[in-house]
Amino acid sequence: MNKQNLLSTHNLFTLRLLLSLLGAYIGYTYRHASHDYWFGMTFLFTVLAIAPGYYQFKQHRDNLKALINQLLHWAGGLCAVIIIYAYHSSGRIFHEEAGLIVLLILALTTYLDGIKTDWRCIFVGLFLGLITVCVAYFDSYLWQLIVLAAIAIAYSYYHPVLPFQTNPLERESPHDS
Repeated sequence: MNKQNLLSTHNLFTLRLLLSLLGAYIGYTYRHASHDYWFGMTFLFTVLAIAPGYYQFKQHRDNLKALINQLLHWAGGLCAVIIIYAYHSSGRIFHEEAGLIVLLILALTTYLDGIKTDWRCIFVGLFLGLITVCVAYFDSYLWQLIVLAAIAIAYSYYHPVLPFQTNPLERESPHDS
């Protein structure tokens, strides 16, 4: 398996959804530790979001502007999460609240990244937002989230591009300024 296949949008989408489901499980069973998980996932989601653009830039030496925009976007999300974690470490925010806030920041960052890149990131952002609501208000939600994730993964596999969407690589030409 080569890097390009490993970093395909469908594979990254599947990985993000599986990690989100694991986080939902952790939020359900270990609410006091979920903030640590979502803090780590913010860094991992940042790497997963930037890796395909970096790999494309490394191979073809084009689209540096898009890569820098994506780096700045995810750096903003990371800064917000680090500030929340600092509030938590100083005792200003409790464990459960810190986990929900970090998860909400991750959901928003992923959703906004999807607006510029692919419908899958939009879905993952909405899915993370749904997990935030479920963890905060409901007692039983894991099976419903698993079914929704399975349907989304199957849809992603059989419909790589939505009917109204153009190819994300063709959206921004390196000659656009």
